Amino acid sequence: MSSNVFSRFSVAAIVAASLVIFSSFAHGYVLEGPSWPAGSVVALQMELGSAGRTLQDGTTSWNDAAAPAPDEWNAVIRELQYSKVMNSNASISSGDGVNSVAFSSTVFGDSFGSGVLAVTTYLTNNNKMAEADVLFNKAQEFDSYRGNLQFGSNGQAIVDIRRVLLHELGHALGLDHPDQHGQHVDAIMNSVVSNTYLLTADDIAGAQHLYGAPAGYGSPTPTPSPTPSGTPASPSRLVNLSTRMRVGTGENVLIGGFIIQGDVKKKVLLRALGPSLGAQGIAGALQDPQMTLLDSTGAVLQTNDNWQSGPDASDVAATGIPPTDPREAAIVARLVPGSYTVVVSGVNNTTGIAMVENYTLDTYEGSHVANISTRGYVGVNEDALIGGFIVRGSDPKTILLRALGPSLGGSTTSAVLIDPLVELHDSNGDLLATNDDWQNGSQAAAIRATGIPPSDPRESALISTLNAGNYTAVVRGAHGGSGIGLVEIYDLNP
Repeated sequence: MSSNVFSRFSVAAIVAASLVIFSSFAHGYVLEGPSWPAGSVVALQMELGSAGRTLQDGTTSWNDAAAPAPDEWNAVIRELQYSKVMNSNASISSGDGVNSVAFSSTVFGDSFGSGVLAVTTYLTNNNKMAEADVLFNKAQEFDSYRGNLQFGSNGQAIVDIRRVLLHELGHALGLDHPDQHGQHVDAIMNSVVSNTYLLTADDIAGAQHLYGAPAGYGSPTPTPSPTPSGTPASPSRLVNLSTRMRVGTGENVLIGGFIIQGDVKKKVLLRALGPSLGAQGIAGALQDPQMTLLDSTGAVLQTNDNWQSGPDASDVAATGIPPTDPREAAIVARLVPGSYTVVVSGVNNTTGIAMVENYTLDTYEGSHVANISTRGYVGVNEDALIGGFIVRGSDPKTILLRALGPSLGGSTTSAVLIDPLVELHDSNGDLLATNDDWQNGSQAAAIRATGIPPSDPRESALISTLNAGNYTAVVRGAHGGSGIGLVEIYDLNP
């Protein structure tokens, strides 16, 4: 064989709703052999196209959904960086020196094979990478979300496109499947897609073996205070999540998203409040809110207007925290792990300030609510977007807050919030942290390392480690601007 070597690697799909769980993991990684020359900048031609629908993370473009993957690798290595050419129209072929990321029906004329999600092919010259192409199988079902792997009603995996690209770009760096070489590790580079959706220590160790670590990577972090003697430790959780904002009509309704992680159903109470906010002195409250609960496919699971008239009114009353006004809406639901959306609007297209709340009603550790988001109109003063949450448990909880605006432009026809600013407050209202333009903050590298940094530099993000207590995230325009915005709270140590 000549010095130009053509190789192919793939990640196989899970074909049934079952996973192999290892009781313990070794530590290790496996190299393919070739790697890129030191100092390389690998330009990825992002050619995945439009999704034709709104994905679970709010994006409508496969390119946008997959784009965080190269940033995750960039954050942990020094001697190579991926760059992205978004919405590229470059030719898609092997041997042209172009690094394509695209959907395809074949692997340059060959079959993908049964159950294969994507394939990375590469060319080498004297054992150095010269070209890498990532082809996604058009026959497979993709979405974009975070957290545990999701399954459809037929038992087939609904695959997160970002984590698949994250895996394939590991091949493009020169990493192989550790689980196919006797290394039973928790890694994004394993050959089977799984609940792992971020880079693990083994993935990072392999990449840094090839390309080194960025300056300052791995600096020590403060050790949390020990649990007092005799006090049992308990995992920390995000519970009792709420968002308050002005509810409009059309695209300006309140849209809240949340993810349940785990392997058992979670019982939750959802409340949509309006009139009772007016009783608390909030001007312009929505007088008759209604609520719709949807699953990850957009199918309506439950609706309610006037909670006392709903089919689960007795369940709502039994929680001990029903809405105080009969015009307000509430739903009690027992939900399997997955992604859900709550839409709050005014009956007969009425408008005003409303609040949506998500209360956890059971204490089963087999599942928990994480990774919440709310999208809607962000105004000034009382019309800011205000998200509240409670951290419960004895361990500190690390979260990522994101405030998005410009990147929503492709998913809405309304004006977006051009320059969002995010603030984090404690239960006393004291300001704990704030950010405007995430790349300019001191946490920029840590935010990139999460794998889910904002895609626009005008957007905001911050990471905070919090003890048990009540907290509030506030999103507003950095210079008094207004428009459609999105606040997200990610649980970074679920």
